Amino acid sequence: MSQSRQLAAIMFTDIVGYTSLMGMDEENAFRILNKNRALQKPIIEEFHGRWIKELGDGVMASFNTVSDAVKAAIKIQKESRSIPELELTIGIHLGEVVFENEDVFGDGVNIASRIQAFAKPGSIYISEAIHNNISNKQGIETEFVRQEKLKNVASPMRIYEVVTVPNSNSAKTSVHESARKSSENSIAVLPFANMSNDPDQDYFCDGISEEIIDALAQLNQLRVIARTSTFSFKGKNLDVREIGKTLDVKTLLEGSVRKSGNRLRITTKLVSVEDGSHLWTKRYDRELEDIFSIQEDIATNVATELKGFLTHREKEVIRPQKTSIEAYEAFLKGLELFHQLNVWESKIMFEKAIEMDPEYAPAHAGLSDVLAQIYEWHGGDSADLARAESHSIRALSLSPGMAECHTSYGFVLSLRKRYSEAEKEFEEAIQLNPNSFDAYYRYGRYRFSRGDIEKSAELFRRASQVRPEDFQSPILLAQSLNILGSLEGKGALKEGLAKVRKHLEINPIDRRALSLGASALIQNGEEDEALRWMNRALELYPEDGGIIFNGACMFAVSGDKERALNLLEIAIAKGYGNKEWLELDPDYDSLRDEPRFKMLIKNLNEKYQ
Repeated sequence: MSQSRQLAAIMFTDIVGYTSLMGMDEENAFRILNKNRALQKPIIEEFHGRWIKELGDGVMASFNTVSDAVKAAIKIQKESRSIPELELTIGIHLGEVVFENEDVFGDGVNIASRIQAFAKPGSIYISEAIHNNISNKQGIETEFVRQEKLKNVASPMRIYEVVTVPNSNSAKTSVHESARKSSENSIAVLPFANMSNDPDQDYFCDGISEEIIDALAQLNQLRVIARTSTFSFKGKNLDVREIGKTLDVKTLLEGSVRKSGNRLRITTKLVSVEDGSHLWTKRYDRELEDIFSIQEDIATNVATELKGFLTHREKEVIRPQKTSIEAYEAFLKGLELFHQLNVWESKIMFEKAIEMDPEYAPAHAGLSDVLAQIYEWHGGDSADLARAESHSIRALSLSPGMAECHTSYGFVLSLRKRYSEAEKEFEEAIQLNPNSFDAYYRYGRYRFSRGDIEKSAELFRRASQVRPEDFQSPILLAQSLNILGSLEGKGALKEGLAKVRKHLEINPIDRRALSLGASALIQNGEEDEALRWMNRALELYPEDGGIIFNGACMFAVSGDKERALNLLEIAIAKGYGNKEWLELDPDYDSLRDEPRFKMLIKNLNEKYQ
C-alpha cells in the first residue's frame, strides 16, 4: 500500500442546487454533471493539479502550490458561467494530508470541504493559510468574510473570499461580484402604472413591481435598483432614457395594470436606456388568480433577455409563493403600509392576510418584522416580541428555503439576545440569497449594537456592494470605520453623502435621507447644511420618532446638548429608543455625563432587562 504525507492545497467544488435538480429532472442533472466534469478536469490539469475523486456532484483535487489552486479555481468559476444551470461553490485549504493510492485523507481535506460548504454561489472561499500564502500575488487578493467554528476543528478559523485585481487601477472585487459587474447587466423596474381609474388600486400595481424587483435581485450577474430609488419616479412623466441615466442602468422595465373585477390586463416593456428602443413587449389578459404565473413569466423573460439563461436555483428563487387573491391583496397592502412606515396599519393587513391563508409564509415574515419593529422602536412590549418570534418560526416552518424568513427570525433572536442563534439565521439568509440587502443590513446593525464594530463594518460594506445606490449602508459603514479609527471612514462618509444628495434630487422629501444625511453632514463638518436638512425633516414629519431620534443624534454632535436631550426624551417617550445603540454610538458622547442622559439609559435598562 503506497502512502505519503505532504503539504498540499486541497480544493473542493460543488454544484449549487444539484440535489433538488436530481429530484425534478434526473436526466438533466446527469447532463449537468457531465458538463461539470468536462469543464474542471482540463483546468485542474492545466494548473498542475491532481483530480482526486468525485463525491456525488462535488469534486476534490489537490495542488502542489497554493497559487496554482487559486488560479485554477478562478478559471473554473469564470468558465462555469458560460454553462446554463451550472453554478459552483469552491473551498480551498492548505494543510498536511496523507496520500494513499489514489485517495487523500486528513484534517486538511475535512477543512477544505467545510469551507466550501460555507461559500456563496459563484464564489471561492479560502482558509487563512491560503490567504497568507497568496497575500503578495499580483492579480489575486482576498477579502475577510468571517470567523467560523468548523465541526471537529478546535479553534475558530478565519475564512476569506478570493478577489481579483485585473490591473493596478481597478478596484478589487470578489470573483462572484466581478462577474456581476463585468456583465454590465443592470435594470430598474419602475412602478407599474395604475390604469384602473381607481387610486385605491395603487397598492396592487406597486406590489407587482416590488415582487418583480425582489425576484430579479436574487439573480447573479444582474444589478437591480432598489424600490426606494425607482419608486421616486412614480407619477412623473419623464423620458425613460433620462430615468435610466439618472439611475445608471442599461435597461428599464415599465408596465401598466388594469384591474377590473376578476379580470387583469398587464402590459410590460423592456427598454434599452441607450436609445429608448423596446427589447420586448408583452401583454397579459388573464384572470386575477393568474397573477403569480404572470409575475414569474415577466421575471423569467427579463432575466433571460439580460443574462441569456437561468440556473436551476435561479428558476426556483424567482418563482413566487402562491396564495389566495384575497390574502395576496391584503399582503400587498401591508407591504405598502410598511414602506410608508405605518407599522400599525401594516400590522393589521398582514394579520388579515394570515387569517385568509395561514399557510402563506411571506405574510408571517412580514408580520414578524412589523411586530419586532414595534417592540424595538415604537413602545412595544414583550408580548409583541413573543408574537414576532412565533410568526417568524411559522414562516420558517412553511418556507425554510426563503432567505427573508431567516432574516426575520435572526432579527427577532437578536432582540431576544440569543446571539449565537441570531448569527446562524443571518448567515443562513446570506447563504440562501447572497444578494439580500436586508440580511447584510440588519445583520450589520445587530453586530453594531453588540459592539462588534469590525464585523458590522464588513457587513455594511457588503450591503453597499449588493445595493450600490443605497445611502444608508455607506453612512453606517463610515460610522463603524470611524469607531475603529480607520482612515477609510472619511471616504465612506463622502460616498454616503454623495448618494444621499443624488437620492434627494429624485425624492427631495424622503424623511430617512434628510435625517440620516443631516447626521452625516455634521460628521463631515458641514454644520449649516446639516441644520437645514434636519430642520426640514422635523418640519415635514414632526411626529416621526425616527426623525426625532436622528435629530437628537445630530444636535448632540453639533454641541446643542439642550435640544439634543429634548428631542431624545420625546423620541424615547414615543417608544423610539434602542438602548444598545445609545450606549455605543459615539455621536452621543457629548451627552454621557449629563444627568438627563443617564436617566434615559437607566429607564431603558429597566424597560428591557
